[in-house]
Parts: sequence; structure tokens; C-alpha cells
Amino acid sequence: MSFKVRLTLVALIVLIMFILHNSFWLWGLDDRVPLLFGFMPFAFSFYVGYTFLALIAMRIIIKLAWPDPPAEVLEPCRGEEPLGK
Repeated sequence: MSFKVRLTLVALIVLIMFILHNSFWLWGLDDRVPLLFGFMPFAFSFYVGYTFLALIAMRIIIKLAWPDPPAEVLEPCRGEEPLGK
């Protein structure tokens, strides 16, 4: 995957997370929606879900944006067998 595609995906993920974080649609919703599970306000449950989504998003961003190691680092390891065998 090219650098431009990876950069575009990272920027798109960050933009989506930014829009979800600014949850202006939740400001008056707690008054109209009953407690979830009898104890949890709706906005709080949204942020619990947002936290898990942020975990997944950061994992994807790290996978996309982390640089590949240089060839000089990988070359000595190509001929060796794994340590567990």
C-alpha cells in the first residue's frame, strides 16, 4: 500500500474520531433517554463505546503509520530459524 493511501486512511480515521468525540447531539439527550441497564446515562455509555472504538482506531493507525524497518535490519534475520524450534 502506498504512502499516500496510508496517510489518507490515517487522516480519515482521525477525522471520524474527532467528529464522534465532539458529540453535540448528546448534549440534551440524557434528559429524554432513560438510564441504560438502570444505572448508566446514555452519554456515559456512548463514551464507553467511544473508548473501545478509539482503541481499535489507534491500533489501525499504528499499523498503517508505523515505518517499515530498513533492509539492513531485516537482512541478517532472513536466513535464521525462529528461536522456538
